[in-house]
Amino acid sequence: MSIAATLPKAPRLAWFARRFRRAEGGMAALEFAMIVPIMFFLFVGAVEFSQAITVDRRVTQIASSTADLIAREKTMTTSQLDGIMGIINQLVKPYDQTRLKLTVSNVKAAMASASNTTVCWTHNHNGGVATYATGQAYTLPPGIVEAGNSVIVTEVTYDYTPLLFTYFIQSAFNLEEKFYLKPRLASYVKFNDVTC
Repeated sequence: MSIAATLPKAPRLAWFARRFRRAEGGMAALEFAMIVPIMFFLFVGAVEFSQAITVDRRVTQIASSTADLIAREKTMTTSQLDGIMGIINQLVKPYDQTRLKLTVSNVKAAMASASNTTVCWTHNHNGGVATYATGQAYTLPPGIVEAGNSVIVTEVTYDYTPLLFTYFIQSAFNLEEKFYLKPRLASYVKFNDVTC
């Protein structure tokens, strides 16, 4: 027969309370059970955040690489641009290529004023970010281009969907980048022999 069984009811409860207060067995398991959910969400959040940063860096790399490859040429054809878009599809791997949208444009400033800028030509990949007509006004940040010169503008978006947090974040959000680069060999890059 145990000691607790020989005690009256009130002292028996006090004895159990003292024994429970002094007991240390299972304390580590209890603390572990309390901290596991926090550790899990911190781990998953770190993985998700690093994944989003990686994709964002790819978007930036794609914008700069596209502008750089086009700015190296005096003339560009549709087949050359399609070849560049094939390179871009390789840069975005192993992520979904269909989520990447890109618009590349050659924006030229008027001879009289650097603030009067219009689209010389434009090319879209996977539907593009925006559609511009030849001759359409295009606003550039101040100081990007001088009068009579042009700039290659690449606009890239990627519809990013979280890998693990899709339960909490149920829709994609856009990672965006816009990059400006002046042509190196001429004041503008001809596209399919169209003069600006």
